[in-house]
Amino acid sequence: MRPKALPAMAAFVFPLMPCKFLLLLAGLLVMQHVAATPRRFVSMNLCTDQLLVLLADRDEIVSLSYLAHRQDLSPMTDRARRYPVNHGLAEEIMGFKPDIVFAGVFSRRATVFMLKRLGYRVDVLPVATHFNAIVQNIRTVARAVGHPQRGERLIAGFNQHLQRIRQALPAQKKVALMYRENSYTTGKDTLANEIIETAGFENLAARLGISGSGHLPLEKLLMQSVDLLIQGRRRSPDGSVAAAALMHPAYRHYAADRQVIHIDDRLWVCGTPFVLDAIDQLRQLHGKRP
Repeated sequence: MRPKALPAMAAFVFPLMPCKFLLLLAGLLVMQHVAATPRRFVSMNLCTDQLLVLLADRDEIVSLSYLAHRQDLSPMTDRARRYPVNHGLAEEIMGFKPDIVFAGVFSRRATVFMLKRLGYRVDVLPVATHFNAIVQNIRTVARAVGHPQRGERLIAGFNQHLQRIRQALPAQKKVALMYRENSYTTGKDTLANEIIETAGFENLAARLGISGSGHLPLEKLLMQSVDLLIQGRRRSPDGSVAAAALMHPAYRHYAADRQVIHIDDRLWVCGTPFVLDAIDQLRQLHGKRP
């Protein structure tokens, strides 16, 4: 009876001794694994830019978003300038031949959809509104780029720093408020709120029932008791409608009697370990007077 046809690999290795067969098979499996291991990474989001630079090897990153080069938004511009930028367009991202594309929930949806339809792997990270989400995003990116231990070291350092901060919180909390152009503020369920509270302050916006990002009219603010006003480190108001509240004589008089701190937006616009720098800056204000 004629034997059935053997698979190509089996037919090739059949004459070999069992030991040589196992070595050959192991070698082929290793080669297949190496070929399938992602080694080219693209980020099309400001926050995934930072996590990718922190966790991937330098030669594994082939492009970051154009926002990574902006000093007012990214705390890592010196390192980010090593890499070409993209503007979130599918055709330019495809040109980098990525193994994985990292995006955020607010990245260009059409691009994410098209890349997925064409068979590209796109990892979309959620917005980090609390510290646990920062930890999870670090772990997600670290595993995706093949450096899970590097991610765990970063997480351990982050958690240890937070623990030291929480052990030194003041007994009595002062009241703080982030107040920006367009009377913009942030309340509950935001990363800014967790930063403010972790630094030992009570967030006035959260006390007033504001959830997420919102607006606090100047007339209402003037009726509130606040110890600290938090503003971004941007150019002074230029007469625009957005800056009208910050330029108003009533607000300037109100702010003159309170502590005012300017913190770079780039420290807390994204959920990364750089939020620790914002917390440390706020903590230094305990016990100081205007």
